Amino acid sequence: SSSADAKSRMQRYIETVRRDEESARASAREREAAIDETLEQLDNELELAEHRVAAEFAATQDQFTDALEAELRRWDAYLDRMQAKAAAKIGAARERAEVEIAELRQRRVSIGKSLPHVGRAAGGGWRDAKKRVLAELDELKNEADAA
Repeated sequence: SSSADAKSRMQRYIETVRRDEESARASAREREAAIDETLEQLDNELELAEHRVAAEFAATQDQFTDALEAELRRWDAYLDRMQAKAAAKIGAARERAEVEIAELRQRRVSIGKSLPHVGRAAGGGWRDAKKRVLAELDELKNEADAA
């Protein structure tokens, strides 16, 4: 009967609209997650930049080492987030990410080990150490951006 055919067509139409709606909601959730990740990355970049400015313009050894310690703590948090993201990957992509993170951590630890030398540098020697450490941090950032 035509009433049964119409009811069947409407049921299929409603099912199609519901699937489309669910698909749109899933897509929106994925975009929201991507936006959240981008905002988190930008927050991290901003905080690193703020610590870098403080380190660059530090007039004393203490100001510099304080700013450097803060920047290194931010790097630790950043690398922890990278590690969590790598854990969600599979196969070769995960292995590659873990190797890159290990290399970044090694560089970060190396920079941290140089911190006591900056604090012990006599006279204006700390400024030379400051330039070297800031260059090492630049290299760390470049490598992290490429990872």
